[in-house]
Amino acid sequence: MGVVDLLLHGLAFVLPAFCVALCTTLVGRLGRSGGMRWWSEWLLTGAAGSLALLGALWAMGRDGSIAGYAALVACCGTLSWLLSLRRR
Repeated sequence: MGVVDLLLHGLAFVLPAFCVALCTTLVGRLGRSGGMRWWSEWLLTGAAGSLALLGALWAMGRDGSIAGYAALVACCGTLSWLLSLRRR
């Protein structure tokens, strides 16, 4: 596996985390202002979601399991909710 293939595999692994993080960040900001900038909240939530996917990969031994994606959504949603409490 070359460097380009490794980079593409890594990006494909974290892409669902950053897509879910973008959705939860934008929906969480509806009707509210202040707090962190949206892109920093998105990066923080995306990194936490990537760690959730990495933990699911380590625990189950394979990528793409429904439980792993459920952990991703729970992690991103919970972190976005906690950050919205901080904005008030």
